[in-house]
Amino acid sequence: MISALVNSLLPLTILLSLMLLIRQPLRKSIDANTVYNLWLVIPLSLVLYFLPLPWQNLSWLSINELTAIESHNSLMQRYLVTPSQSISQQLSLDNLLGMWLSSTWALGFTLLIGYWSFSQYNYRKALKLEFLADSKFQQQIIESGANKLTIAQSNHTHSPILIGLVKQILVIPEDFETLYTAEQQQLIISHEVCHFSQHHMWTNQLALMLLALFWFNPLAWRAYAAFRQDQEHSCDQVVLARKHTQSRIQYCKALVLAAETSPPNAFTLLSFKNSFKQNGEQHFMFNRIEQIKQMSKAFSAKSTITKVAKLCLVTLVSSSLLAGVSYAGHQLHQDESKKGSLQKVVNGLSPTIRIEPKYPVSAAKSGTEGSVVLKFNVEADGSVSHVEVINAKPAYTFDKSAVTALKQWRYNATDTIHTNLLVQLDFVMSESSVTPESLIERIEVSH
Repeated sequence: MISALVNSLLPLTILLSLMLLIRQPLRKSIDANTVYNLWLVIPLSLVLYFLPLPWQNLSWLSINELTAIESHNSLMQRYLVTPSQSISQQLSLDNLLGMWLSSTWALGFTLLIGYWSFSQYNYRKALKLEFLADSKFQQQIIESGANKLTIAQSNHTHSPILIGLVKQILVIPEDFETLYTAEQQQLIISHEVCHFSQHHMWTNQLALMLLALFWFNPLAWRAYAAFRQDQEHSCDQVVLARKHTQSRIQYCKALVLAAETSPPNAFTLLSFKNSFKQNGEQHFMFNRIEQIKQMSKAFSAKSTITKVAKLCLVTLVSSSLLAGVSYAGHQLHQDESKKGSLQKVVNGLSPTIRIEPKYPVSAAKSGTEGSVVLKFNVEADGSVSHVEVINAKPAYTFDKSAVTALKQWRYNATDTIHTNLLVQLDFVMSESSVTPESLIERIEVSH
């Protein structure tokens, strides 16, 4: 687990830094809802980073061609390569370091999850909810299409707040109708309905889980706060999209009033005020109000075309980032290589110089064994060329190490070029390990 987190740390840091840099400039030219949805690039990138690319599993050679080659050139000879002594010594030290890092990460992860769960449980218990089944607010919620959202009040909350996951509840303070005007009440309820309709409680849980996984990365904490802020900007935009200037003024007054009358809430909660103490409550509140002021009530044809063009650009950049991260992840699965091997005698050809593949440290750490089948040519001068991976098990683990070593082999010079030669390189932890099976019979036929 810790190895996967460390491997993904660099691309995650790059993506978070980029998102933190561009989010505010983008919000000035593209709507806040689009900027908020752009955060989806982060979890998608992490998923794609560890997905293997699907197009490198099998060769274009059919099973009949492979069998004919093997029969013509006699059976493959196989060479077992085991980790070197230096790698074995390094493994013992790395295992100790790995255990310490894993324990530290697991402790931090467990403490965070436990603290958040305990805080939520205590907060929910302290609310002492009184459900309002027949209130005017429940009627507004039903008219908004959020039929599964129930409303309750509590004297232990100072700002409207959404709680729960499976059964979500909108909690309003007991003095809600006293503090806010009728229009402000309606706007605030609409804001919370927006959170509910867009499933923000679930996305927040995903964000918290990612934060817990990468708790050791300071950028993850900053990005989480920025994500939550962009979420609030998004809901502000949805609520005020078709409202008049007077409604926007009332909405801003409600924000200020919420900040003045309530202490900071736990940042794991989803409230109308939704302050972030670590980033400056007043700064964020003024930032929300400033963003509301910039909202235009209508778009001209020119501005619409401009926004569409910018949105297309953002989509293109996002797609490029996802593709680049996916490719980087694929390269990672290959690049931690360098390992053992097998060879084949072909028409009496045997290498005069055979370079042992280096066993990948990552594979040695995990005790991974496997094989790689390679197709190659031997030139007239005895050099090796056109090395290709035909099959590998497990995929991508030993490929690069096998290819790197085979390219350095040398054969006796002849007058002819030998093509489509095969060799299977078996990577095992020790000579006493069970010899891997031949992969030739396992190659599939593609039509």
